[in-house]
Amino acid sequence: MTTPMLTVEDLTLAVRRGEDSKPILASVSLSCARGEIVGLVGESGSGKSMTLRTAVGLTPAGSDVSGRVRVSGQDVLNASGKELTKLRSRTASMIFQDPRAHINPFQRIGTFLAEGLRVHQRLSKTAAARTAQGLLEEVGLPDPARHMRQYPHELSGGMLQRVMIAAALASEPELLLADEPTTALDVTTQAEIVSILLRLRRERGLSIVLVTHDLDLAVSACDRIHVMYAGSIVESASATELARAPRHPYTAALFAARPAPDRSELQAVSGRPLGLYEVKGGCAFAPRCPKVIDLCRETAPEPRPVDGHLVSCHRTTPPPLDRSSVLTKGERP
Repeated sequence: MTTPMLTVEDLTLAVRRGEDSKPILASVSLSCARGEIVGLVGESGSGKSMTLRTAVGLTPAGSDVSGRVRVSGQDVLNASGKELTKLRSRTASMIFQDPRAHINPFQRIGTFLAEGLRVHQRLSKTAAARTAQGLLEEVGLPDPARHMRQYPHELSGGMLQRVMIAAALASEPELLLADEPTTALDVTTQAEIVSILLRLRRERGLSIVLVTHDLDLAVSACDRIHVMYAGSIVESASATELARAPRHPYTAALFAARPAPDRSELQAVSGRPLGLYEVKGGCAFAPRCPKVIDLCRETAPEPRPVDGHLVSCHRTTPPPLDRSSVLTKGERP
């Protein structure tokens, strides 16, 4: 059986602040097969970005981490600093949410890209410049030669996000981790960025983990989707099946809150999202759930298989799933 590009098993993470410990992630399990696009969706603060960062060893200083994370079979949590640098240079690349925060404002775009290429691919200065221009063309910038000479402030948000995708491709990765790559972009530009990611998956055979709060985007782009709430995955299913019949009350509430032409008003999810550190016991979604029962407030639910979904909810009838069978083992659903 083919080794998955990314495997996360029972990942738990807490950040220390002095003598206190603040839990962020609890028993997160997921996988991404080779050539697959997997989505992580949920409200802000649910743990999506932290899961992505932990996948390449970018955990906060003073973190307590347990579980297993493997990228192309390599153990991430027990890797040395040198091994992590090699991993990020050759196997996995990350696209961050705010490109302006990750590009030197005093450096031309061409210089920024060429530096990465010289480090990752050990190219000469001339070859790096030529390859950088080719990457800008690959990500859809219309006049790459001109953009090579420009500074970040001269480019729009959508153009800068394309530059960040080009920078991520500089190491010729097998796994691309995209953290909210379409946030703050207009709808047309969002569609263009997603189209680029889909094309890269097709042409380069990339595996992609896409973090987003946009359900429609996730359904249109991803093969499978994991829904996160308060540091845990509460539902997992194929994108098509999740959109057709969400099983967890939180997932159903997210879909109901989307704007649609046939709705006169939005159905907002009641209450406010909780961080894992605020959960005192029971199901984290219980304070906001329209289907809550006493058991929900007393005991945290285990993942259960329900009609092709994996759901952490007491309001489902099948028996709890053995945690060792949570992952897809690199196979498509």
